Amino acid sequence: MNKSKHIKRFIVVSVLFAFISGISLFAMAATEDGIHSYNIGEFHKAEALFREVLKGNADDIQAGYYLGMTLLMEEKFKEALGIFQNLEDNINNKAVTKDTDVPTRGQVEIGLVRSYLGLKQYPDALKSIHAAERVKADPVDILTYYGAYYLEKNDNSRAQKELEKALNKKSQNPYTYYFAGISYLRSGHPTKAVEMFKVFLKLAPYAPEAEHAQFLINTLC
Repeated sequence: MNKSKHIKRFIVVSVLFAFISGISLFAMAATEDGIHSYNIGEFHKAEALFREVLKGNADDIQAGYYLGMTLLMEEKFKEALGIFQNLEDNINNKAVTKDTDVPTRGQVEIGLVRSYLGLKQYPDALKSIHAAERVKADPVDILTYYGAYYLEKNDNSRAQKELEKALNKKSQNPYTYYFAGISYLRSGHPTKAVEMFKVFLKLAPYAPEAEHAQFLINTLC
């Protein structure tokens, strides 16, 4: 009788483990597919995939981060802001983050900066840049979005200084080049602006600003 109970219990536990593992494997595959779709500019597909993962596990911090990044590329800034605010609240919770390398606290803060800039909430954007500095986010990202902030505040001189610092660090952030292009254009250096826009298009051909960058290249050349 006891042996029969143990066998039944083992079967139930095994089925449950297989079920959980199946969900985990699905989430991993869907997240990888979502990241691939994000990288090739299929943002609507990426959004759907990340949302599906989060339906199964609302605490999947990696899927949440990439959903926020995807929403930024779709210019859904208000929804992206909510995602990054939630991530900020949970980023130090080891039960949620576990051993995930992405996102870091710095990446989340930069996501907040981008969201606030998109919503034109400039004081909040500046606060998030300062927060990104405190948690030692990527220096290139910090310089890039300082530049973006100063461009929005029509302080082109300060914007150009920050962006040139980022350029000197061999930035791989496409937006360093986009914002630098805008800055050079405002300061009367169209040739430099075109160079920057071309690099931007090479690094981020699917970005929402790509059409504007190409238009400016065609106009200036």
